[in-house]
Formats: sequence, C-alpha cells, structure tokens
Amino acid sequence: MKKVLTTFKTVLLSLVFTTVAYAADPSAEFPDSVNVADAHAETPSIDSTTVDSAAIDSAQKLSPFDHLGHNMLLSVFGWPLGFHILGGALTYKFSMENNDLMVARFAARQDQLVYGIAFTPGMMMGTFFPILVPGYMYFISDNRALNNTGAVAVQATAVAFLYNNILKAISAREHPDAELNSGERSRDFKWGFFRRGVFYGWPSGHSMTNAAMAMSIASYNRDKPLVVAGCALYAGYIATSMVLGAKGEAHWFSDAVAGTLMGASIGWYIGSVFYKEKVGEKQTPPKVTIAPLFYSDTKGAVLSVRI
Repeated sequence: MKKVLTTFKTVLLSLVFTTVAYAADPSAEFPDSVNVADAHAETPSIDSTTVDSAAIDSAQKLSPFDHLGHNMLLSVFGWPLGFHILGGALTYKFSMENNDLMVARFAARQDQLVYGIAFTPGMMMGTFFPILVPGYMYFISDNRALNNTGAVAVQATAVAFLYNNILKAISAREHPDAELNSGERSRDFKWGFFRRGVFYGWPSGHSMTNAAMAMSIASYNRDKPLVVAGCALYAGYIATSMVLGAKGEAHWFSDAVAGTLMGASIGWYIGSVFYKEKVGEKQTPPKVTIAPLFYSDTKGAVLSVRI
C-alpha cells in the first residue's frame, strides 16, 4: 500500500506541474491563424474560397500531447465541471431514492443467456476499444485525417482514465451483488484514499473512458452527422451494458450515468479545442494564478483559473 500511495502521489504531482507548465506557456499551445494559412498554402490545388476543415485536417499533424495541460485543467474546471457536478447530484438522487437498487434488481431477474448475448459484447468492447480504436487511428492508419482524430481520442481517453481513477480511489463505492443488493449497499461509499483500491468505486470507468473517446471523435468531426450519431449510440450502449450485463453486478445505474456525463463532457471539450484549431478559430488559453495565504488562523493557497 505504501508503494501504491507513493506512485499515486508522484503521478498527481506530475499532473499538477504539467498543467501549470502548459497553462503558463500559451505560445507553445495555440498557433494563430498564420498556421492555418500555411495549411492552405500547402494545398494549392484547392481554391481558397472552397477550403474546408477536411483540407486543413489533411495538411497538419496532431499529437496527443498538443494542448495537454490546457485540456487537463479545463476538463475539470471549465464548462465540463457542470456535468461533473450533475453526475454527482444524480448519483445522490438515484441512490437515496433507491433507483439504483431497482435497476440492479431488474437486471438480476432477467434471462442471463439473452442479456449475456446482448450486453457481454458491450462489456468487452468497453474494456478494449479505448485502447484499440485510438491506437489504430493514431499509430497504424496511414490516413492523416484519421491520425489526427486518433490523437484527439488518445488524449481524451487518457484524461478521462486518469480523472476516473482519482475519483474511484477516493470514493470506494461498493459494487452491486445480485444476491445481496439493498439500498444500504447502493449507498456504501468509503471516502478517503484507496479504501477499496481503484477497482471499486464511482463512477463507471468503462462508461467514462468510452464516452470520452466517442465524444472526442464526434466533437472533432462534428460536421459529419453520421459520425456524431454513431459515437453517441456507442457511448450509450457501453453504459447500458455496464448496468444490465453480468447480472447487473458490474455497476450501479448512477455509476454509468455519472461516468457517461463526465466522460462525454471531457471528450466533447477536448475535441472542441482541436476542432477550433482545425478550422482556424483563435483561442484564448486559461490563466492560472496561485496566491499564498498567511493569516493567524489560516495558512494555505488560493488557486484562481481565468477561463
């Protein structure tokens, strides 16, 4: 346990320093419209009045590390924070009103062969697709536009995965059990650090990482309605599979709802940052200020983020 705590602290400190470093150096993060003009110049066969986002996309090469600090920071403190809070509020409501219990008992009563055929694929996809899909797009495909989409998806999935594991490490929520489900069990949180490791906890990691991956792809390709619709359906299927598959023992209903809301907002935000760059929209980086506090009864620091 001591080794795990040390590793966690190291990762967390690295996250903090990376975030501050990137946020403090916007010049390296946000190319201005000159870069977009250069992209146009590299495609002389296309008239400047008809250049669209696809042409620009094919002329640039993205990296999963682009805007990393900015996106890590604002995936938590930017507008996605509203969806994180909503996920927490719905979890409280669904657990206190026993909605979680009712859904878990419903899943436990169903024909497990039928539900296994319907939702086991979703559970398997939810486990492997966040690695395989962005990995193929970014590392294997020889299509530049697909490489760029992969870079966006890699970053969104990684940010959601890190955020989810931090939340699981401090929430330690008990999982459903088809034979032992009760309202008290659905409200069994053990707040602290690593009370139940990172395998038990809230919200659903599968729902969160897959929603982040899917919606980052949708956001970056928002001018393609079929892609957006397909990504939304995929995220919904994964979340449903985590609730109704495996006799309902994988996650509570509110775990999947919160994970999907949080992951989707993270993915859409990160995809939006890259999409705005793709179409040449100038962006303003956040400004981070840390002010120390030294009072007779209070000592600490205040973190201010200007979005």
